[in-house]
Amino acid sequence: MAAPVLATYSTPNWFQRHRWLCIVALVAFAFVYSAFFTLIGRFLMLQFMIPLIVLLFLVVWILPENDRPPTRLMEVFAFAYLAALLCWPDYLAIAIPGLPWITLLRLTGFPMAFLLLMSISMSPTFRAEMKERLNAVPFIWKALVVFFLIGLASVAWSGDPGFSFNKFVVALVNWFIPFFVAVYVFSKPRRVIWLGHILWGIAIFVSLIGFQEWRHSQVPWAGRIPSFLAVQDEAVLRILAGAARSSTGIYRVQSKFTTSGALAEFLSFALPFIIHIMVKTNRLWVRLAAGATIPLVIWALVKTDARLGMVGLFMSLLFYALAWGIMRWRSDKTSIFGPALTIAYPAIFTAFITATFFVGRLRALVWGTGAQSASTETRKAMYREGMPMILKNPVGHGFGRGAETLGFVNGNGILTIDTYYLSIGLEFGILGFIAYYGMFLVAIWQGTKFVWRAPRGETLYLVPTTIALAIFVIEKSVFSQQENHPLVFILLGVAVALMWRAKVDEAARDAAAADDARAATEPAPRGL
Repeated sequence: MAAPVLATYSTPNWFQRHRWLCIVALVAFAFVYSAFFTLIGRFLMLQFMIPLIVLLFLVVWILPENDRPPTRLMEVFAFAYLAALLCWPDYLAIAIPGLPWITLLRLTGFPMAFLLLMSISMSPTFRAEMKERLNAVPFIWKALVVFFLIGLASVAWSGDPGFSFNKFVVALVNWFIPFFVAVYVFSKPRRVIWLGHILWGIAIFVSLIGFQEWRHSQVPWAGRIPSFLAVQDEAVLRILAGAARSSTGIYRVQSKFTTSGALAEFLSFALPFIIHIMVKTNRLWVRLAAGATIPLVIWALVKTDARLGMVGLFMSLLFYALAWGIMRWRSDKTSIFGPALTIAYPAIFTAFITATFFVGRLRALVWGTGAQSASTETRKAMYREGMPMILKNPVGHGFGRGAETLGFVNGNGILTIDTYYLSIGLEFGILGFIAYYGMFLVAIWQGTKFVWRAPRGETLYLVPTTIALAIFVIEKSVFSQQENHPLVFILLGVAVALMWRAKVDEAARDAAAADDARAATEPAPRGL
């Protein structure tokens, strides 16, 4: 019979020495929590959910390590999230008193975030793969983390901490998480091709909705919403009523979006992908179908009566022409079209900008007419008022507090701010402004460098992705709405994923070239 083995000696920690005190404290907390929940829970339901959310994160954190993370399911939710974002009106939701609206975007976004956290917690392989991909351009993810830390800190000095914290949580789920999910998902083969075709299909979908809306001067579902999805909110009623420019009375198409500007912005992002499919796809019928889509998208842009849509249209065409010329020059040394277009591009671009000032119709589309002069003057006044506020308080006024700090109201008496440059500066201060726009500018710059090196295969999607990010940065000078921001952060993640793939492809080609060169210089073996 084996001799018994004594357990090793250890000093009990504080919790072990006072376990009964901890149990009593836990029971007391549960009693007080349940009592207050019974009394006021229906009015502060979100606040009472915080302990449960913290407990959920603790459970995720202590999950045992396992190299089978739920990445496939996360990928499914990523594409479902994209569809919910771009196809379903976010204001058609279930509204329960005391809780945020239960929207399709949240029903897909929160599980996606949970699956990402599970994968990070339980899989060392997943963490290593994410680290490798993110470090393709490390400045981007570091700037994103800094921006969100500034956003969290801004809650402390916000004039309305509860409101700012709510905005922070929404941004965390809809901006921060989609970026990291996109970095992983779109680093896999063919996923970016799916993305391009999905954006193409959704552009057709929302444009057709816009056509039906234009015919009846209201969105198709107005007056036909089921009672369980009808949110009794003043903002929703304004959206359903539609909008027209006050100076002209022309109805402005908005499709499934909340404003016509948001529709124009999305179509501006989708257009480079449609052009890319038309130019680079080998199948003729796909190229013809993509080409036939462009007039429909242009029609929808015109019917939004939003200048930012026209700016996005012309930028898509001009930037893609430049990218095509560069890639043609680099990949086909015998072609004269690539060098000719690239060398002549500065003159072409200058001629186009000049034409926007002197050609009447073009000037009206890009710079507007007297009908848009009021919004232009208002925007100038906002800059005059807002810049001193940023310099006076360089740390910002709190997440989501930009419009209230500026204090401008539109004709309906609603707080408004027309430029996202001011929004970021007022809410997050100078450092937040640098971090936010810095990550996009670095992504555009690095993407342009990779395009110059003439990527191949799926990494060619860096071209429309980089163009879409450039359009975003420029359009934010005149448009402050955040409805398409989840898509923009997905595209930022796509850019990082494709740059990582381009680096891997370049390393493989260099290694193959080195092997070929070494084989060519080695002497042939002599026969015996």
